[in-house]
Amino acid sequence: MWCFEIRLRGKAGHADIRGMESKGYWRMRRRATTLAAENFEFVPAACRAPGNGELRVRTRFIALDPYLSRPMRGWSGEVPGWQDGTIHGRVIAEVVESRAPGFAPGDTVFGVGRWQDEQCVAAANFEKVSETIDPPSLRLGVLGASGITGWVGLRLAAPKPGETLLVSAATGPVGSVVGQLARAQGLHVIGIAGGADKCRHAVDRLGFAHCLDHREPDLAARIAGAAPGGVDILFENVGGASLDAGLAAMARHGRILLCGLAAHYRDDAPLALRHFKQLLYAALTLRGFITAEHPELHAPALEALRQGVASGTLLYDETLIDGLENAPAAYLDMLGGGGVGKRIIRL
Repeated sequence: MWCFEIRLRGKAGHADIRGMESKGYWRMRRRATTLAAENFEFVPAACRAPGNGELRVRTRFIALDPYLSRPMRGWSGEVPGWQDGTIHGRVIAEVVESRAPGFAPGDTVFGVGRWQDEQCVAAANFEKVSETIDPPSLRLGVLGASGITGWVGLRLAAPKPGETLLVSAATGPVGSVVGQLARAQGLHVIGIAGGADKCRHAVDRLGFAHCLDHREPDLAARIAGAAPGGVDILFENVGGASLDAGLAAMARHGRILLCGLAAHYRDDAPLALRHFKQLLYAALTLRGFITAEHPELHAPALEALRQGVASGTLLYDETLIDGLENAPAAYLDMLGGGGVGKRIIRL
């Protein structure tokens, strides 16, 4: 594991944290077309005593997941409570007080909760984190939704040894898993990442054959040079320039797995593709997928990921940012391409 620790004390962009209380939660000030630091607001709040079936928990880790940008802008999320703009996300927490059977103080639990330091949650929406997961933050990344998404998406692509796979956001928590798993299955793996440092990381640490910097010119030509026989599988996490350039290099009957659109999460700007016609001319298959729609694959995915982490054949990276006050700035930085691996707030 590589763990990158970042301390951003007092550097939360333009989000208003002046006089920030030690207890409270983050919410969105308003519905916004484009996410910006000034849209975030910290609300002081004391934690009440838990009711029947509830837990009072102390948050330890908060996952900074790209998918949250959509409910952030629309105030409509996966759990009740988003309606007033309160931000919810995947968290790892420690039980402080329990009024629910099966949970006791000191238990480490996982679920969807507020971006809040201490809170009461419905026990039915949380599960214990296995003691075999160490550190427990892995439940938010390689041994959680990110890793499972990579495993499931690659499975749906039906890879064959000798094929060429191109993956965007190659050093992110999904792309890094996809590339390593594909390489282990005998595929020629090409990554796309932002910056020379990330590209070196993908090649030197993760074992990709090539990694191309999307900030440099002529991305399509460079993909074609790295994949002279064409790209058989494009695992797309970003959209925009990387998707367009990848389309131009696809082999006939290639498969595109559309996993994410990170380049478009901060706003509603339309996606323009110059090479859209390749979908027809090369008889390509484009498949969008949502991991939650494949629950039957979650258990085998998690087992394979556990084995890979335990054996050291599946490497992972975490970028830990200390302090709840830094959550908005760290989130926006992540959407802008900052950091390597899973981005997590540590409290």
